[in-house]
Amino acid sequence: MKRNLFWGLTALVLALTVNVASAQSKSAAADVPFAFTINESSMAAGHYTITEVSDRVLQLRNDDTNKTVSVIAQHEESVKEQKIQLVFHKYGDRYTLAEVWDGASGSQLPSSKLEQERRAASKNAGGSSEVVVTLR
Repeated sequence: MKRNLFWGLTALVLALTVNVASAQSKSAAADVPFAFTINESSMAAGHYTITEVSDRVLQLRNDDTNKTVSVIAQHEESVKEQKIQLVFHKYGDRYTLAEVWDGASGSQLPSSKLEQERRAASKNAGGSSEVVVTLR
């Protein structure tokens, strides 16, 4: 019960942050050809708009279904220039969004309980791989 309340309040704070900061945000687009998870949310394949609402908050919107998810991410800097891309972890035939890169800076998404379970299961089934989708 406390966990549900925590996540509900977190979602409310993120929604308010998105509304207040929307004029200052950066965005990019990508066509993701497969379904994936982000945190505990399932997202369908489709055209996505990715918006950096703040240094720590990313918003992904499936333009085909209008489903939106916001996530708190850890800001990362890279010594070498990275491609403008989404990085997914693939476990069997399931994908989890792990990173968003925009040149030398990016965001690393927290590993959800679901991804941790998939990671543990994949160790016995041949491991995992990374899949990259280019942003535009």
